[in-house]
Amino acid sequence: MNQLLMQWFEVPPNLVDQAWHIVLQRPWPTWLQALVLPALVLAAWWSYVGLRGPRLARGALGALRVCTLVLLAWLLMGPAIEWPRERVEQDRLQIVVDRTMSLQVKDEHDAQGARCSRDERIRGILRDPVWSALRTEHDIGWFAMTSGATAMVDPSVPPDATGRHTLVATALHDVLRQSGNHPISAIVLLSDGRSQDTVDADMIRRLKEQSAPVFVVPLGDPAGVADRAITEVEFPQRAFPKDRVPVQVTVSSGDSAPVRVALRDRLSGAVLDERTEQPGADRRLHVTLTGDRSSAGEADWEVALLPEGQDADASNDVRAVSVTFMDRPLRVLYVDGWPRWEYRYLKNILLREEGVESSVMLLSADRDFAQEGTAPLARLPATKEEFAPFDVVVIGDVPGGFMDDARQRLLREHVGKRGAGFLWIGGERSTPGSWVGTPLEDLLPFRGSLDLVRWDEPVSMQPTALAQRLGLLQLEDGEQSWPAALGVPGEPWSHLEWAQRMDPAQLKPTVETWATAQSIDASAGKRVTSAPLVVSMRFGAGSVAYVGTDETWRWRHGRGETLPERFWVQIIRHLARNGLRNDASGPTLEVEPAFAAVDQPVRVVLDGSAGIETDQVTVEARRADGGDVIEVQLKPEGGGRYATAWSAPREGAWTLHVTQPVVPGANSARLDVRSEEPERVDASPDHASLQRLAEATGGRVLAPSEIGELAQWAPRRSVTIRMPIDWPLWDRWPVFALLASLLVFEWIGRRLLRLN
Repeated sequence: MNQLLMQWFEVPPNLVDQAWHIVLQRPWPTWLQALVLPALVLAAWWSYVGLRGPRLARGALGALRVCTLVLLAWLLMGPAIEWPRERVEQDRLQIVVDRTMSLQVKDEHDAQGARCSRDERIRGILRDPVWSALRTEHDIGWFAMTSGATAMVDPSVPPDATGRHTLVATALHDVLRQSGNHPISAIVLLSDGRSQDTVDADMIRRLKEQSAPVFVVPLGDPAGVADRAITEVEFPQRAFPKDRVPVQVTVSSGDSAPVRVALRDRLSGAVLDERTEQPGADRRLHVTLTGDRSSAGEADWEVALLPEGQDADASNDVRAVSVTFMDRPLRVLYVDGWPRWEYRYLKNILLREEGVESSVMLLSADRDFAQEGTAPLARLPATKEEFAPFDVVVIGDVPGGFMDDARQRLLREHVGKRGAGFLWIGGERSTPGSWVGTPLEDLLPFRGSLDLVRWDEPVSMQPTALAQRLGLLQLEDGEQSWPAALGVPGEPWSHLEWAQRMDPAQLKPTVETWATAQSIDASAGKRVTSAPLVVSMRFGAGSVAYVGTDETWRWRHGRGETLPERFWVQIIRHLARNGLRNDASGPTLEVEPAFAAVDQPVRVVLDGSAGIETDQVTVEARRADGGDVIEVQLKPEGGGRYATAWSAPREGAWTLHVTQPVVPGANSARLDVRSEEPERVDASPDHASLQRLAEATGGRVLAPSEIGELAQWAPRRSVTIRMPIDWPLWDRWPVFALLASLLVFEWIGRRLLRLN
C-alpha cells in the first residue's frame, strides 16, 4: 500500500522505502489555525441549517463541506512529504604545539622523573591516550607553532624544534583563520610561553566571540636550569708549525657560576688548553685558548664547555676548530741601523726559533761584515719577487733615507696587497722621526709629528685585555697573566729605562693598543700615568705593529732569554699569520670569520689566483643539509685576489667552493652559522603570560601531568544541521482527485435531496 501511494505521488524510487512524514511548508500560526477551523465548521453549518430536508442527510453534506474547506486550507499551507536528513558537525579541538629552539632546553622531567628537554616532554604528551578519547567527541586539528601556525599531518612525528621565533598571537590568529565557521571547542596550547609578540585585547575579543577558550600546558622550569652556550669562536684558519694559535671564545651563561672552557683534539680527546672563568654582569665571558702543533697538516680541534653541574642545552656546548699548519718555515726580514742591545738579542732569538727562517741586515756594519740570519742577504730586496718570500718585515732604528722610494713602495705593496706583517721597533736615532714624507709613513700607526718624546722616568709594560684576547704577550707558562715581576712597581730589572711616549690623540682611528707604558714614581713605588707603548693596525690586507721601546733585553736579568723571546716571537708569529692566505703554494678560498650569526656579513676571499683574468668569480655556498644553494659573486681587488661581503640567511654548516671559472687546486671553505635570535639568547619560560591568556578566555592551566583531564574540561559545541528532502503534495493528482470527489459527492447529495 505504501509503495502504491508513493507511486501515485510520483516519489523517486530511492525514497520509497525510507521513513517519512507529512510537513507543512507554509504553516499558519497556531492561533490562526485555532480561529480558522471553527470558522470553517460554522460556515458549513450555516450553509445547511436553513435548508429543508432530513437532518441526518444535511449533517452528512455539511460534513463533506467541512472536509472540502479544511482540505483547501491545508493545501494553502503547502503540504509535503518530508524525508528527514541530519548531519552533526563536530566541534574542533585545536592543538597548538610549540616547535621553537627554546624547547631544546633540558629543564623538564619525563613521566619517570628523569631530566629531559621540553621537546622530549612534549613528545611524551603527544603519546598520551587522552587524544584517542577526545577524538571520539571532537575533530582534532594539530598545528606546529613557530612564527605562525602550520598544520601538522602526523602529530606522533612533530617537526624538529628548530624555529627561530615564537609568535603566540600570530599563531592564534592563524588557527582562528583556518577554523573558518566551524565551531571551536577549545584551543590547547603546549608551549613554554616565550613569545616575541603579545596577545592583545583585540585577540582576546576574537577568541571570546568564537567561544574559544584557551587551555595552556606550560613547559619548562621557571626556576630554570642555566644554559651555557658557545656563541662565538674566532681563530686563524692557517698557521705555521710551533705557532701558539689563539682561539677566541665567547660564552653566554644563564647564571653567574664559573664556566670551564677547553680546547681539545677531536680525535684523541687530549686537552690543549683549559680555562675556568667567571661570567661578567651581562652573563657573558670572553676566553682565549691557545693550541699548537709541531708538524704541518690539518689540526682537527674543538672548543667545548666541560660539564660543571647541569646545563639546559648541551647542543650548543661544542664548536669545531680547523686550522691548517703550513708545510714551510716562517720567513722574516730584519733590518736595523746599528748594533744596539735589542738588535743583538732579537737576531739571536730569530736564529734559535725552530721553524723560522731569518735574513738579518745591519746597516752600520763594515763592508766585509758577514750579514747574519739563517738565510743571509748581500743586499736589501729590490723587486717584488725578492720581497715576496718574507712573511714579516722588521724595521729597527733605520734612517728613512736608507731605502729608496722604489723599495719603500714595493714594501708598502707587499704589506697592503699580499698581507705581509710589518713590525717597527722604535729607536732614539731614526725611528719614527726620519720616516716623515716617505712612502712607508703610511705604515706608521700615528699621524702628526713623528718626533716622539722620551719618557722622563723608567716605565713598566702592561698588556691590555685586547692582547690577552689575541693570545699575545703571554709570558708565563700555562697562564694568561702578565708576570708580576714586570708589573708596577715590579722588579728593578724589569723597568724600561728608555721608551717613547705616544700621545693617544695622535693614533690613527683604527689603531689598537696591545700594551701600555706605566710610569713609576721611585719614591712612592706606584703607577703615576700611562700611555700606549705597543700598538697595531691593519694596512690593506696586512698588519702593522709598533713597539715603542728597545729595552726588553733588560728582562734577561730576571728569567734569562724566556721573557724577551716569548714577547718578540708571539708578536712576529701573529703578524705572519695574516699573510698566509697569500701563500704561493696555490689558490685559497677563505671565509672570515669562520663563525658568524645569521645575516652577519662575512668576507669571502679567493687569493693566489693571479693567472685568472675575469671580471668576477662565482662561488657556490651550499648548506650541509642540502636545503639551500646560493651563488656568491667575488669582485677583483688586484694582485690575484677576489673578494666580497656575504651573509648567510640561515643557520647551519655552509660549504663554499669556486664554480666559475675553474680554479685548479682551489680549496673549499667552511662557514658555521648560528642563530642569535631570542630563542637562543634567552629561553627562560614565561608561565605568567600563559596563565593570563587562559584566564582571559575562560580556559584553564593544565600541568603536563594533568593532560588526561582535558577530556573532562573541553566543552562540547557540536552543531546538528538539518537537510530534509521535501516532496510537495498540493500539485499532485491524488490531492485534486480527493478534492474533486468531495465536491462531486456533495453536489450529488444535494441533487438527490433536492436542496437549493
